[in-house]
Amino acid sequence: MRVLEVTTGQAGRTAGMLLADLGADVVRVVAPGWSPAPPASPAGPEDLCWDRGKRFVEVDGAAGLVLDRPAGWVDVVLDDSPPATPVTAAGALLAAHPGLVHLAMPPHGSAGRWRDLPADPLLTAALGGFATFHPSTEPGTPIASVVPLVAAVHGALGAVAATAGVLGARRTGHGRALEVTGLHASAACLAVMAVDGLDVERIVSTGGRVNAGASFRVYRCADGRSLHLSALTVDFFLPALTVLDRMDLMLRPGVDGEFTNLFLPEIGDMVGAELERTFATRPRAEWLDLLAAAGVPAAPVSTRAEWLAGEVLASAAPPVEVSHPEAGPVVQPGVPVTFPGAGGVAHLPGPGACVALGDLWADGPAPRRTPAGPPPALPLTGLHVVDLSTFVAGPFASTLLAELGASVVKVETPRGDPYRVFSAPYAAVNHRKLVAEVDLRRAEGRAALVELARAADVLVDNLRPAKAAGLGLGDEALAAAAPGLVRCSVSAFGRSGPFADLPGFDPVMQSRSGLAAAQGGDDEPVVITAPTIDIGTSCLAALGALAGLVARERTGAGSHASVSLAATASFLQAAELTSYTGRPAPLTGGRDFRGPSPCRSYHRAADGWLAVAARTGEQEAAVAAVTGCASAPDRIAEALATAPVEHWVSRLRAAGVPACPVTPHAGYLTADPLVENDLTHVVRDPTFGRFRLVRGYFGPAYPSPADDVSTQWPAAEQLLASAGTLAERWTRVPGEPA
Repeated sequence: MRVLEVTTGQAGRTAGMLLADLGADVVRVVAPGWSPAPPASPAGPEDLCWDRGKRFVEVDGAAGLVLDRPAGWVDVVLDDSPPATPVTAAGALLAAHPGLVHLAMPPHGSAGRWRDLPADPLLTAALGGFATFHPSTEPGTPIASVVPLVAAVHGALGAVAATAGVLGARRTGHGRALEVTGLHASAACLAVMAVDGLDVERIVSTGGRVNAGASFRVYRCADGRSLHLSALTVDFFLPALTVLDRMDLMLRPGVDGEFTNLFLPEIGDMVGAELERTFATRPRAEWLDLLAAAGVPAAPVSTRAEWLAGEVLASAAPPVEVSHPEAGPVVQPGVPVTFPGAGGVAHLPGPGACVALGDLWADGPAPRRTPAGPPPALPLTGLHVVDLSTFVAGPFASTLLAELGASVVKVETPRGDPYRVFSAPYAAVNHRKLVAEVDLRRAEGRAALVELARAADVLVDNLRPAKAAGLGLGDEALAAAAPGLVRCSVSAFGRSGPFADLPGFDPVMQSRSGLAAAQGGDDEPVVITAPTIDIGTSCLAALGALAGLVARERTGAGSHASVSLAATASFLQAAELTSYTGRPAPLTGGRDFRGPSPCRSYHRAADGWLAVAARTGEQEAAVAAVTGCASAPDRIAEALATAPVEHWVSRLRAAGVPACPVTPHAGYLTADPLVENDLTHVVRDPTFGRFRLVRGYFGPAYPSPADDVSTQWPAAEQLLASAGTLAERWTRVPGEPA
């Protein structure tokens, strides 16, 4: 793949980094006289990871460049400029080069009042609602992430879309314009939390409160150290209570022996308070040993330094050390999507990294297939995916592939995916699929699955190696049965080493990787309730599957990609985990962290909250002047509280300061930014009726896949007829008013 990257922000550069990690030839367009930020500067760590593996070309005026020779010589153009001021014009490019893929990655939405705001994680999280789903001591108030998680997910989604577009172009000859916005990325991170039940009284969620609930939260132990108990389902929570000798809590009034009652706030808080007292009776190491012996997911809350030096990361996703001409030895996270025998990080950007325009792709234009017939509505139309995974990270990967046009059959045991206990989040993760119930313990069930895999293009699984081997579905067996199949395996701690068969959830990696400690700063650790590590892993899994399919177009052979929650925890903190002598300290947070400075923060106004994102000295001076605090900058928050949000946003933007309202937690799915960008729809569940949830994660130009997905893969019903049932679980409700 040849990629021309016309980007300035983290998301676009991250998309290019991921493509370069997988072997693409990525050339980033930079202004004349450009050089990477010095390693000792705050931007230095960012340049060393987001631009790794790339080449650079100096051009004065990128818009003219891409209409010249390179546009016909590349597969993909990445452009992360705001829609109001595009650097490249997709229409003109595609008219001149029909086989090209143009990916727009605007920092916020592509429509509405806020589409021209500059890239800033604080603004994206405000408009996209991520800030108000963050846990806080005052639920519903915005919290600033110390790590720009949404931007990293935005970059991963962009890499998925770009690779899907190239795959479609190589299969059909038709290029296309694609789009992934910051709002899409925020919606993806919130997909399992932001679900409205239209035909049920309420959907219970503990999101938004620090240490809410009992089975899935941080506890402090007798030695003052903290751990995260990650007993998401009853199958984990009951063994945890046995270890803690607190099975009596299941008999308390209000719990009444029913695990799901713990998700009622008052009941979960009561049980959580009891468990706080129990955990405080022993040191953390003792509890972790006991919980591990019982098979209960739990994790120590560690620092980033402990994560980088620890045995878990060394086994699951070891960091790499690369030499840099100025910084010397640089340690940073390795490639987060791995293939057997593949290489690692190619090189880091340094002085002299630019190449002359005339030297680019001297071997000729990119190969193009002659278009055959009309272009398909979606780039993955006609591809078939089998999803053998459970919970979130694996299933959401196949959802992204379905979103791009693939037909997906999710194979579950007769007992079902354990995540079904959370009916609304389960719908959000699986609402574009057929669901098959197959007993893989029986020979006929395994035989049916193998036949389905032979007929498929992709198999996604999160089977731990020992369980897969026990079912006769190990790597060698599947490779022999379906040599052209592209597999993607999702794990918690990698697929080899001492931790390969251990369970793990998103908060386990937040706790272990230093993310929770960094967000809490000098206060208690804060575990983010949005499953960003799960969703990031889903994006990387989809990218791995698509990369395998692109390679198969050339080689005809299948391949096996691997991703893990551990690798994603490092990927999301790539800049923060990049270390070398003299690097600036990464940002840390604190309790109810609103932002790094009064001029770049969330502030309470008279009628709501606003985000102010001043980055330059001139902008900071403008904030002080607008608020009347030029002589007392410490009173900016007090001044902003005296007038409505719209008053301040209008005045700040007129003064050249980026600012916007914060989308509230309540009514998130019907808030203006989501409605203006067509980000939600309604599906009907056969048991619970209608749910409003996120519609998709790729631009407004994308049509929804056919409502009757069962017609897309008729062979699936025949292949599974003797071993299980196959049914479309959800239907989209057309014409549902917003």
